[in-house]
Amino acid sequence: MLKLKQEPEEAWMRLSGDAERHALDHAWPSSERDCVRFVVDDAFFRLEHDARLELYRDLAERMLAVFRELTPPGGWLYALDPQHPCYRLYPHVRFEAGATLQEMTGLYTREHMEQVERGIHPLAFEPRWAMDVHPAGDPEHLFAAPDFHFVFAARYRVGNFDGLEAPGRGPIEAETYELLGHRLIAAVDRNPPALFQRARRLGPDE
Repeated sequence: MLKLKQEPEEAWMRLSGDAERHALDHAWPSSERDCVRFVVDDAFFRLEHDARLELYRDLAERMLAVFRELTPPGGWLYALDPQHPCYRLYPHVRFEAGATLQEMTGLYTREHMEQVERGIHPLAFEPRWAMDVHPAGDPEHLFAAPDFHFVFAARYRVGNFDGLEAPGRGPIEAETYELLGHRLIAAVDRNPPALFQRARRLGPDE
């Protein structure tokens, strides 16, 4: 009888040294096929602050469900950021139960920020994600299977994209979510995050 791997007690395990370097240097699947990108443009960043956070929470919940679907019990995924600490994520460990909007997104709500502006200091919160599933203003966050047969990449950038910047406008912000691997694409398509439903979907040649 096949024994299932025992779940660890914690969902997040910090990588270091050779393990981290090996993960960051690993070859990715080809983007020439089995690749989809969702581009979230400047309109998203003009939404009311907490409305953006609700979309991030929905993204976190739905991608966690996808990661659980694609990861065997006891299994794990890489959570990689070339500029910050990297981790193993054990998605079947329940780390999200009862999380507030701030804890699930890693971002302050409008109410929290308004209290600080009035000189009220709310209690600090502990994010549930050691590395967010959205870019959180970083160039790149990556979630990948141990053998990299699928990769989920979340990227953020600011600038003039394809000549879209208009006179009198500030810098344009954009987030791109890239899905590599047919199993990942199929799983996301079965229950797409609301953020992806309002984004531009691009194929491998676009």
